[in-house]
Amino acid sequence: MTFAMEAVNDLSTRMAENDLDIRLEAAIAKVYNTEAGWKIVDDTLQIRGGRGYETADSLKARGEPGIGVERMMRDFRINLIFEGSSEILRLFIAREAVDKHLEVSGILLNPKVSLRKRLSALPPIISFYFKWYPGLWFGWIGDFAKSRSAFRQFGKLAGHMRFVNRQTRKLARSIFHLMLWHRAKLQRKQAVLFRVVDIGTELFAIAATASRAVHLAEDGHEDAIRIADVFCSGARSRIKAHQRALWANQDVEKYQLAREVLDDKYLWLEEGAVGVKFSRTQKEESPMPDTPQRRRFRNFLKRNAKKTNGVARQ
Repeated sequence: MTFAMEAVNDLSTRMAENDLDIRLEAAIAKVYNTEAGWKIVDDTLQIRGGRGYETADSLKARGEPGIGVERMMRDFRINLIFEGSSEILRLFIAREAVDKHLEVSGILLNPKVSLRKRLSALPPIISFYFKWYPGLWFGWIGDFAKSRSAFRQFGKLAGHMRFVNRQTRKLARSIFHLMLWHRAKLQRKQAVLFRVVDIGTELFAIAATASRAVHLAEDGHEDAIRIADVFCSGARSRIKAHQRALWANQDVEKYQLAREVLDDKYLWLEEGAVGVKFSRTQKEESPMPDTPQRRRFRNFLKRNAKKTNGVARQ
């Protein structure tokens, strides 16, 4: 994992040094490396067990190596929040992914635009997608020989690079299909958008890792190919799982259940919980303290529900 993290960072840095626009790559690097790094720290604590909770000074006082895992936990977690939280950066990446579609066909997704204007915008939209969409299915035919020669330099990792090439086309098709299916509501399907981003992030990590491994092998570190191969195989499995989850998921059911929880429908689950001391009479009269924060959040949910219903009717 650390090999892939360094590869993602190195590739983004090299692109920046060549004066390329790396807003998208920088966001991907930040999300990928901070989340992968947090998983490493979490696994380290699990491996260390009880010693992971001790401070470095406490361990040294007992004659053991002063490995401050508990400090790693405290210090590293903020990286998933500062300089752009993972959730906000995922929304930014997703917006970049659909930007071209919004530029070309956004007028069709805008419910405020009249039918006449939508119809007048159809010819250029149809012309664009008539050229663009078939290439995502059949473009590999023309690129087959070229891709084989282009990826030959990756040696044993060439199969992973061809996988990236195929899955990039598939991801583009999936984004287009999602826009056709969800239309304007796609912008509120955060779980779906996050899966799209995770697929793109893993593809970027595979390409960066394979590239770094090849360069290291040329410098004499041939075992880097083995490391990259194992990582890429795992990333491919994660990508396939995300692809399946784009269309087969429980997002709607989970959202509805969360709404019901916020509406105090399952207060009986809180009985016996530490810090919750409602008597039966109190629960009937006032299930939960009606704080300003709860009122604002309920109003937000109501407004969002009205917008969703309005889009569905249109």
